[in-house]
Amino acid sequence: MRYYAKPLSTILLIAATVLAAGCLQQPVGYGFVIGDVSVSRGYQSLNIHLRQELELSDQARDALQHGVTLTIRLDMELRNDNNMIVVRREGRRYLIRYLPLSEYYQLNEVETDKLQSFTRLRHVLAAIGDLNVQIATGPLPPGSYELRTRIRLDENMLPGPMQLPALFSSQWQHDSEWSVWPFEISV
Repeated sequence: MRYYAKPLSTILLIAATVLAAGCLQQPVGYGFVIGDVSVSRGYQSLNIHLRQELELSDQARDALQHGVTLTIRLDMELRNDNNMIVVRREGRRYLIRYLPLSEYYQLNEVETDKLQSFTRLRHVLAAIGDLNVQIATGPLPPGSYELRTRIRLDENMLPGPMQLPALFSSQWQHDSEWSVWPFEISV
């Protein structure tokens, strides 16, 4: 019986090809992206305007059509730019439901209990995509600050049997990256 050994360079070439093929990411047609944030100072508060792009995956759309409520979470952190101390953490949650009898989509902002109905899912996503949020900060001393923001689909709020599969499925990964928006507070 004859035994042929493959040269080490051939094995390394095959391994590198397989690894490179696994690392290539195909563009996905869904996910959340924060495009622009503007911050203005109010009386002991910050007025924040966010522009975001939100697109749900086919699995998320299908789950919504079959009665699963989706929770979208907006996370915000206000930090002092000099020493990076978090001054304030704030979150907003938005629930999206599909009502099959009326064929309407319902958007509920949990913190304000504001309820809106829309005929199309794209209108719901557009409403979340253009937000005005106010954060109570108390008096802030003059200086440099930064607002960190991210928006994500909260898989922990899915029904129990869906949570584990959603954790491992790329179709449920919609999270935006943390984005940083510097601003100044003057005297």
